[in-house]
Amino acid sequence: MKKVATLFCIVTVLIILDNSFIPFFSIKGFYPSLTFIFIISYSIINGIWSGIWIGIFSGLLQDLHFIGAIGVNAFTNMICCILAAFIGENIFREKLVIPVLSEFLLSLLKGLILFIILYALNMKLNVKSVLISGIYNMIISIVVYKLTLRLCSLDYMQKDWKF
Repeated sequence: MKKVATLFCIVTVLIILDNSFIPFFSIKGFYPSLTFIFIISYSIINGIWSGIWIGIFSGLLQDLHFIGAIGVNAFTNMICCILAAFIGENIFREKLVIPVLSEFLLSLLKGLILFIILYALNMKLNVKSVLISGIYNMIISIVVYKLTLRLCSLDYMQKDWKF
């Protein structure tokens, strides 16, 4: 239960920061998504089921600020977290190169999926913002991935097997 409460608090705080504080650090109007960086890092470390749940939960919270298409971020986050979990199964989690590159590629994938969905709904998305935000996410993910790895190594964040 402590693990769920911790994740709930972290994701909620990151959503609030993404929508209120992080835009002040924008470069020419582009800024990273701390929530997306965290959920991808968490999914790489913890696997598919954890990735599915944290992706859906964070996406629904993001959709509260996304007028006109509820569920879009939940869907895209879930897909990206599942892919991140598959990547995480086959790597040394302590090394940074693959998780950081995965962050960039999954940011681009999320942007592509959002572009397709929003295009179908007659809404617009700036394609240039996807690329620049992906680069920004990749740079910030170096620090966030290390912190997430440290968080996931805490005793109460580990899966306990009870026999």
